[in-house]
Amino acid sequence: MRAQLVADITGYYLAGTPDTPGAYVPLTPARLLDTRTNLGGTGPVTAHGTVHLPIAGQAGVPASGASTVVMNVTVTEPKAAGNITVYPDGTTMPTTSNLNFTAGQTIPNLVLAKLGTNGRVSLTNNSGTVS
Repeated sequence: MRAQLVADITGYYLAGTPDTPGAYVPLTPARLLDTRTNLGGTGPVTAHGTVHLPIAGQAGVPASGASTVVMNVTVTEPKAAGNITVYPDGTTMPTTSNLNFTAGQTIPNLVLAKLGTNGRVSLTNNSGTVS
């Protein structure tokens, strides 16, 4: 099974313990991943395949100092039901999903994802066929 994924960054949270307001930094939305055009990852993503998406230093996110990102993740035209999990790159994938889809559905979901120590997030196709 395969999946096409799209991810648009919309903001980030500063690292550390906030002691003043303003820990969230909104950004003008920018596309960092579109596997239909091989932007940020080659598509389609195979079943149980993972995209290791660089975030730090991209589209207004600082190269250091960001801990978590806010992004809109979309799956388009799936041929079967499935789900996507977004998590810090270099860590164990959690058992929960961020985006669930049914056959024939194009669906987005707003996701908050902690960055891995390498400034990336992983997006894993736990099932599903999308083209």
